[in-house]
Amino acid sequence: MNNINIEITIVGEYSTYDGIRTEAEKLPKTARQQFMKAFDTVKKNLINEKIYFLSSGAFSGTTFGYLFVTDTKAVLAEVKPFGKVKPHEIEYSDFTEIDHDILKALGITATVIELKKPGLFGSKKNKITHIPQKDFEDIYKFIKMQIS
Repeated sequence: MNNINIEITIVGEYSTYDGIRTEAEKLPKTARQQFMKAFDTVKKNLINEKIYFLSSGAFSGTTFGYLFVTDTKAVLAEVKPFGKVKPHEIEYSDFTEIDHDILKALGITATVIELKKPGLFGSKKNKITHIPQKDFEDIYKFIKMQIS
């Protein structure tokens, strides 16, 4: 499994693609190469967005990756085995409800943000999971504000 380590923090209200790219140049070589590959993969998803949070996380059914939270969507650069990176995106405008949970079992804590939208046969759910606890509350509150 790849080690996802976020060493870039967003200071102030938000950052941009170019701002984070400049900061990424300061990372050590190995971390910089992994982050830049993931970051370049989601470039088209983030180029005109204001990025408010950068964290690690996962969407339902994906492996871990870099989670970028903007005011219109959450974008995940999923880091797959052997260095492959796949982009995923969740648009907030598609959803009408949001809920969250912190699950604890066997000494492991899992964080979950659940987004729901009405469907033809019940509601459809998407989940953002595995956000570090230090970032979880802030990210949940921010996404909730965007959906409300």
